[in-house]
Amino acid sequence: MKKLLFFIFLAVVTLTAAPNGYAQNYKQPIPSVDAKGKITDAEGKHIGWVTSDGIIKNAAGIKIAHIDNQGNAFDATTGEKLGKAAKNGNYLYHVNGGASDSLTVSVPMNGICEVKDKNGKTVLLVHESYKQYGACAMHCLQMKNEHKDMKMK
Repeated sequence: MKKLLFFIFLAVVTLTAAPNGYAQNYKQPIPSVDAKGKITDAEGKHIGWVTSDGIIKNAAGIKIAHIDNQGNAFDATTGEKLGKAAKNGNYLYHVNGGASDSLTVSVPMNGICEVKDKNGKTVLLVHESYKQYGACAMHCLQMKNEHKDMKMK
């Protein structure tokens, strides 16, 4: 009788625990821009700010870039053009080798837009209020934090 109860207990535990063992973490750590313009990296660390008028600041509040009325992104210290933020929030940026790449922004779902790279991978979650500048701001802050050149060639 004890063996039978033990096997029933073992079967119940196995059947209830097995599905949980296969559960996947669907919440991958992704950088984000919240409703106040606060930008956090994938680890949740605050790395900067973006304002509704296109000013991009680092975590210390120092202006590193800005976006003009035509959507052109400029380095705050050198004044050099870094890329272009299109009207729909898509961002065309230029890397050191002269090649260009782009980020596309989805339609807002529950107030949040997904920014995807050319392969369709979600690289940023941005509040719809900052849809136009979010991808640009994240790119600029990542380049600054990695001490990479932000020049357009």
